[in-house]
Amino acid sequence: MGGGSVEAFVALAIALSVVLGWMFQPRRPRVVAEPPSRWRERLTLLVPQSAFVAPAQRGSYEQHCEAFLREKQFVGCNGLEVTDDMRIAVAGLACLLLLRPYNRVFPAVHHVLLYPDRFFVHHELPDHDGLVHDEPLEHLGESWHGDRVILSWRDVEAALHGDETNVVVHEFAHQLDDETPEMEGVPALQDYAHWAEIMEREFKRLRRHRRPPVIDAYGAESPGEFFAVVTEAFFQRGAALRHHHVELYRLLRDYYGLDPAAVELWRHPLNGAHA
Repeated sequence: MGGGSVEAFVALAIALSVVLGWMFQPRRPRVVAEPPSRWRERLTLLVPQSAFVAPAQRGSYEQHCEAFLREKQFVGCNGLEVTDDMRIAVAGLACLLLLRPYNRVFPAVHHVLLYPDRFFVHHELPDHDGLVHDEPLEHLGESWHGDRVILSWRDVEAALHGDETNVVVHEFAHQLDDETPEMEGVPALQDYAHWAEIMEREFKRLRRHRRPPVIDAYGAESPGEFFAVVTEAFFQRGAALRHHHVELYRLLRDYYGLDPAAVELWRHPLNGAHA
């Protein structure tokens, strides 16, 4: 999912804040499918996290979900038969990331590949430590810079039931990150300086400790992975993230336009280590 350094948070911050802040205008790709019948009722039942969406935001959220269901082609892998409920669940989780004004519905993504469980990938390129692995590595999700997102359905289901890992928001956070290829771990923003200040400080903190109470240590791999991992914590362990990383929580709350800590869906201990 790409390497990087702390400096990636601050590169071109001020210069890009003016240019990129207003460049993304709403567009709609080609319609390719009809949403399932009664999908709005199913969305509320299938996706507990939809309770984070305030009544005033519900119309926008549902519009994004409908566009996602129309525009993204779902492909079942390793014998998995993709159901309407699977499509609705993925759309409902992914579109939680899109409640800021003037958002497009992940325009680079055309395909969502669903595996029944975690899958193995053989990488020929070096990893973050410069090593090339002979054996394939187990993955629960992948985000490609263009065209597709790949997910383990077992892990999608786990997130819906309160697991601390949320592969959907993790991989689609990478898609937001890809909107600004000049900077890793930084989505399109109007105020890059404030984002860089907080994210850089929290990224360094994670690299020092490696066993944090809320944020998965995998986020220390790179600024891009840090952004994806803290997005998972925000949606799955909002109260704990607010307790241990108040400024980071506020930054993500303002960016995503949601306040998950205000809605208790599952009881996670504030001091529990992330597995």
